[in-house]
Amino acid sequence: MNARAPFGSGRGFVDRLGVRLGLVIGLALLPVGAMAVMQASDLLTEARARSEAALAGETLRAVRPKLSLIKRAQGAAETLAALGPGDGACTAVQRLADAGGFAAFAAIYGTDGRALCRAGAAPDSFGGQRALAEMLTGAGPALSVLQGNGGLTLVALHAVRDAGGVVTGFAAISPREGTAPDGAERRVDAADFSLFVFDPRGVVLTASGGAARSVLPAGLRLEDLAARGGATFSATSDGGEERAYSLVRLVDDELYALGTWPAERGRLMAMRALPPLMFPALMWSVSLLAAWFAAELLVSRHIRRLRSAIRDFAGGNRVVRPLAMRSAPREIRDAAEAFERMTDAILRDEAELEDMLREKEVLLREVHHRVKNNLQLIASIVNLQLRRTRSEEARTILRALQERMVSLAAVHNGLYQTADLSEIGVEVLFPGIIEQVTRNAQVRGQSIALESHLQPAQLTLDQAVPLALLLTEAMSNALKYASTADGSPPRVCVSFRVETGEAVLEVSNSASGQATVVDLDSGGTGIGTQLLRGFTKQLNGEFNREFSGGMCHLRVWFSLVPRAEAA
Repeated sequence: MNARAPFGSGRGFVDRLGVRLGLVIGLALLPVGAMAVMQASDLLTEARARSEAALAGETLRAVRPKLSLIKRAQGAAETLAALGPGDGACTAVQRLADAGGFAAFAAIYGTDGRALCRAGAAPDSFGGQRALAEMLTGAGPALSVLQGNGGLTLVALHAVRDAGGVVTGFAAISPREGTAPDGAERRVDAADFSLFVFDPRGVVLTASGGAARSVLPAGLRLEDLAARGGATFSATSDGGEERAYSLVRLVDDELYALGTWPAERGRLMAMRALPPLMFPALMWSVSLLAAWFAAELLVSRHIRRLRSAIRDFAGGNRVVRPLAMRSAPREIRDAAEAFERMTDAILRDEAELEDMLREKEVLLREVHHRVKNNLQLIASIVNLQLRRTRSEEARTILRALQERMVSLAAVHNGLYQTADLSEIGVEVLFPGIIEQVTRNAQVRGQSIALESHLQPAQLTLDQAVPLALLLTEAMSNALKYASTADGSPPRVCVSFRVETGEAVLEVSNSASGQATVVDLDSGGTGIGTQLLRGFTKQLNGEFNREFSGGMCHLRVWFSLVPRAEAA
């Protein structure tokens, strides 16, 4: 019968219930994790956009006083230009440049660049000719940014026109710092905020709070930013810090302001410090741990207990202890109860089968015992008949018949005495037969030198009966023809050995004289030879006889049938 194929022999880590359950739950949570990753990424993007928008507002708030001052200067220049050259304009110039007034410098110039009237300190590097050229080309109002010894100077310019619209000169006003209207001056209190004011050439004119140039964007020149115009962006600073930048044009092609602060502030910085995948991965790991713990608490430990009980029972342990499954799920409790009912049924059936087998064994032993007794009884009857028979031929026939019955009785006696009624050992069967045949020869007054060499082997009942009868015939034949030339007791040797799966029975006797040789070579047509051939055929074996070294050898060899096949 073929062995049943196992359900599976894998004992890897993935084969555990808790691991598989965790993987299934983790796979189920994978879409949620993907959504969490996208939401985290969107949150970071939105937070950065808000940070940049807040920076733009902070920058505008920081430059609002400057813008307010510029607009007021441009309005004053336009008003002064509307008065035209004359006493009224000069009075206005003087009033604007008075101590504590709005303008640090005010003037009206002619088209030739000559000052018609002026008040206050003129800027150190004021270039009236360039501004005048712009007015004459129809450039309209203008604002110049001058860098002098006193620092940054703003000059608002506006053309003076006559009634026909012809340019007759221009008005110039340089506003005084700190004269912005109420509400324009506002203090920027962001500790990490820095503001730079620079010209189109990239020269930093002012820096708020003594801001260091290390906070400026790395790899970007200020003149390139001036060419870009207003923008809000994020970049890495020269100091290696991720920062947000906001660029504001104060005066087109003249003056720019750049505000900056760290791109990651407060909780945003803490979020950016962690990868977006960390929170979903952490959630997934926690789900795996929870699944493993749930599987271990609810299922795995109960299944291991049930598996251990099943393995013990399958291994032959018939002591079935109650399983503690009170806290197990109902399905596992049902399986445990089914296992207990199954083991009870199997134990009950095994007990009944053992009782039946024991009864059959007792009966079979009784049968072998009775058969042995009956054969011995018949042999005894034949022995009584031998005593009354006067014919030597009849006595020989009856004696041979008696020996065969004794051999059969020895087989049944050996089976009666062995534990396994289906097999008998050579070492149990052969000694009794050899002893019985030898005793009969000694009764007849024949002296024999007997040798036996028996290798242990198990014989089935189908092998034991013909082999026992074959041994009886072979020994009877050997005793019949055993002889020696010097009158010493003839030798008879019996050996049984197993060679490469084949059993070999050899019976040898000493032989001398041509009569023995002729008898051996005569073809063997007697009943003994016929019986030997018949028994050998029953064993599916072969036999031969040969004479060598003063000994006659009879050999029989046959295959030993494996016990499993015999069953």
